Formats: sequence, C-alpha cells, structure tokens
Amino acid sequence: MQANPICAQPLAQYLENYDNFEEVSETFKCLQKIHQPLEPEATFFLIRAPTKDNVHRAIKYGIWTSSSRNNKKLNDASRPVYLLFNVTQTSHFIGLAKIISEFRDKMHFKYWAEENKWFGSFLIEWVFIRDLPYNELSMITQSSGKCIHEMIDCTQIENAEQIYSAFQRQPQKSCMLKSFKELDNSERRKRNERDTNPNFDIQFQEYISVFEQMPFSFSVTSYQRRKQQELQNQYFQQYQYYYSSPWYGVAQPTFWNSEFQSQTQQYQLQKVSKNNAGFYQTQNQNRPQTQNIQLTKHLQKKQQVQNKNNTLESPKKQ
Repeated sequence: MQANPICAQPLAQYLENYDNFEEVSETFKCLQKIHQPLEPEATFFLIRAPTKDNVHRAIKYGIWTSSSRNNKKLNDASRPVYLLFNVTQTSHFIGLAKIISEFRDKMHFKYWAEENKWFGSFLIEWVFIRDLPYNELSMITQSSGKCIHEMIDCTQIENAEQIYSAFQRQPQKSCMLKSFKELDNSERRKRNERDTNPNFDIQFQEYISVFEQMPFSFSVTSYQRRKQQELQNQYFQQYQYYYSSPWYGVAQPTFWNSEFQSQTQQYQLQKVSKNNAGFYQTQNQNRPQTQNIQLTKHLQKKQQVQNKNNTLESPKKQ
C-alpha cells in the first residue's frame, strides 16, 4: 500500500499477459481462493455494474462498493454474502465473488471509473471468473416471476446452489481477463489524471469527510444540491444587505430597511395594478364613455347660461 494523505491506496498492478491464470492468481490475492466451495445458507445478490472498468478494479484489488443504500443492504444481510456480477448491455454474467468483511466506511478507493461517486468498500474474494450466458440461468425463476438478469442492481436472488452449480458446469471458454490489457490502459489514465490534479484530492477529501458522518445515507447528488442551495442563499442574503436600500453598499438600521422594503413592495403593487387594468377596464377601454360625455355637456350648458345672465345684469349696474 502506498502512503496517501487521504487514505491508503493499493499499488497499481499490471501484467504483460493475462493468459496464464496461475500467474494472474499469484499476482492478485483475491483470486487465490478461486473455485472455493459454496458455504451453507448463503445469501446471493445481483450486482449490475454500468461498465467493465469497476469490475476490473474489483478483480485486481479485491474490493467493491455501491450506493449508500445498497451498501447498507449488503452489510445488514446474513452471512455469507455472495455477489453475482453482471455488466449492463451484455448477455452474460461475469463471475461470482464473496464478501469477507464488514463495510469499511473509512477505506476509499480513488480510481473507480466515475469520479467522486463511490466511497467506502467491502473486501471480496472471487469464487468464479468466467462468462455465464443468461440462458444458463433462465430456468431459475424467482418468487417475483422475473429472470435473474431482469432484476435491478443489488437485488437479493434465490436458489444459490443452482447458480453455483451452473458456474461449476460452465467450461472456461471465455472470461473478462481477456480484456484486461485495454482496461489496464484505462486505469493508468485515471491514476495519472487524478494523481496530478491537486483539485481532485481537495474535492475528494470534502466528499469523504461528509460521507464518513453518514455512510449509509450519503448521496452525492443530494449533497451537491444542498451545497448549491446554500451558495444561492448566501448570495441572496448579500444582495439584500447591500442593494435593497437607496444607499448601495451602506448598512442601514433595521427600521429604515423595513420601511424601505414595505414602500418598495407598495410601489411594486401600484405599478402592477396600473399595468394590469383589470377585467372591466380591459373589456370596456375602447367603448365610448357616455357618462363622462353627458357630464361635460351639462357643465358646458350651465356655463353658457351663467355667461348669458352676466351679460344681462351688466347694463343694470351701469
């Protein structure tokens, strides 16, 4: 293990050739008990990995992790727990592994395919690494009525003995080790990118510090959303403090701030009421205002009568 300011990381291990399985099993310790017998009363879970990269790391370094909810499910399950691995968008299972530790909430692997998504880990040992087509397990029905390959990630599956026997019967024609050279190159790139990027360690440290406080309820998406909301609230408070008064940038007493805010609200309401004429005015704004016209004519007639009286009275005064 190499020293790391965050947590110890397994040393990178690469082979020139993965055709010799004895050499492979000697290099990777989690393969040294391959083909071990099935323990009684075993609990099986289906693992659906999005890509081969993470399964590649699991085979080489003997670790696995999932979402916080799935990790809690695996940690609470009755032992022994076996994981039936499958990669999405394939037509076969990849292998079978056994969990040999409790969930370790302070042991984090930095080089999963996805950045800052998976935290903590289980230790695992591999029982089988060989391709098992879906049709070999299609006859093993579950109580839900679905086939095993139709279930979602981290679903507990039944008939453990039949699944184990199917792997035993399957000949070692093909397995995931044949694509390890390409996957090793992908791992090298990930290690180089993250080891040379100081910002990655800073962000990774931030995530694991929160994760370790709530290992079975942590969600990266929820944390990012909450962090973004706190940042928006902070900017909004600063905006209110500095720019909601006539004197920008000058802190005002609470009384005057409240008075100004109430006046601003009243002004906005008046502005809206002027812009929105209302139903009646909108419907009648183009109609002739008969009442106003009649009132104007009446006032004009009254003024004419008054002027006429004034002209008649003026000679008498002379």
